[in-house]
Order: sequence, then structure tokens, then C-alpha cells
Amino acid sequence: MTNNDDKLLEKFFSEAARTEIADGGFSRRVMRSLPDRTLLKARLWTAFCLALGVVMAVGFRVWHEAAVWLAGAVRTIVAADLQWHHVAHLLVAMAVVMALLIKEVMDRERSWW
Repeated sequence: MTNNDDKLLEKFFSEAARTEIADGGFSRRVMRSLPDRTLLKARLWTAFCLALGVVMAVGFRVWHEAAVWLAGAVRTIVAADLQWHHVAHLLVAMAVVMALLIKEVMDRERSWW
């Protein structure tokens, strides 16, 4: 019997949820004027994760590992006896990727505030 009651209640409330009450947009305006707490939580979570990442990077000496990796990569490129135009293509590709990354960060910063 309870299963049948549950089905009837679900049917009743699903029909009621689809019903729109004409209020001249009052509900929409009220909902827009309420503070968006999820946005604040998301920003706080992002700041916390960023701070934690910086602390971990300093703690694990990430800059030293990156410098060692970069030095090895440069030695490999030099030892491979690549022609200059191959290196130039690589540098241009890196510059394009960096420009796109900077643009993306700037777009996100504009929407942040």
C-alpha cells in the first residue's frame, strides 16, 4: 500500500513542480538578488588549493627539480645536433602555447571579479 501512495505523491508533486505561477518575474528577480554562496565557496576552495600547492612546491623543492629537468632537456637538444629551424619551430610553438595560456588566465581573471 505504501508503494502505491509513494507513486501517487510523486505524480502529484511532479505535476506541481511543472506548474508556473505568474508573478511578473518577481521570483526570478529575488533569486538573482540573493548572494551566490556557491561562487564564494568555489573561490575559497581555489585559494586554499593554490596556497596548499605553493606550500607543497616550496616544501618539495619543485624549482630545483624543474631546473634539473630543464638543464637535461637543453643538453639533449644540444647533443642531438638539431638544425636551427627545428629549434625555431619548437620555440614558436612554445610561444603560441604561452600566449594562449596567458590569454586564458587573463579571461578568467576578468570574470573572477
